[in-house]
Amino acid sequence: MDAEVGAWEPPATLGHRHALALDGADTAGDVLDLDKDAQARVREVAQGGAEWSGFFADRSSERLIAWLRVLTLAEATIPGCDTGPKSPVIELARLLRERGDYPDELTPWIKSVSTNRFLPYGSLMDRLRG
Repeated sequence: MDAEVGAWEPPATLGHRHALALDGADTAGDVLDLDKDAQARVREVAQGGAEWSGFFADRSSERLIAWLRVLTLAEATIPGCDTGPKSPVIELARLLRERGDYPDELTPWIKSVSTNRFLPYGSLMDRLRG
């Protein structure tokens, strides 16, 4: 049996270039338009996990809502962004709800453009543990 062995790459540290990629994303008409470099940065955010809380914490709610939209659309269009119950959209929605800034129309929009059944609340098991 042949197996491919790839090089392990450490996860990216989320920073300014990731914020620029999210800020520069065009989501008009619920379609995500990004160049290859921006797609790579968005993919790194989607896979950031432990980095999210520090990366998202001090951003304005308006900016986080825009990023949530980008990351929701990215799940369906950018390979490697479909992270299921480990989606950054869940973290963003939780943070916005904690701030009291989660727009009522956001959940129906997420459900209309995403096939990720865990959005925007996460898995039941994670919510019971949290």
